[in-house]
Amino acid sequence: MEFTCPVCFYNGLYAPPYDRRGVPSDEICPCCGFHFGYDDLGPDKDIYSKWRLKWIEGGRTWFSRSRMPPENWDPEL
Repeated sequence: MEFTCPVCFYNGLYAPPYDRRGVPSDEICPCCGFHFGYDDLGPDKDIYSKWRLKWIEGGRTWFSRSRMPPENWDPEL
């Protein structure tokens, strides 16, 4: 089963970002680097769009150094 990052829409997360009760997975998206349960703490309702814009402005680079992007990965899709 594939799980999708709500920030960059990468669909290769190991777990859903949040379970049915809203508990974060504590996973870091290997694509954009968003850390569920850490980067989204606080009152900012627009954190996903702000993080996405920061990631796009930074060149949409792959975040993880240990997990390689999938073959034919295209961050613009």
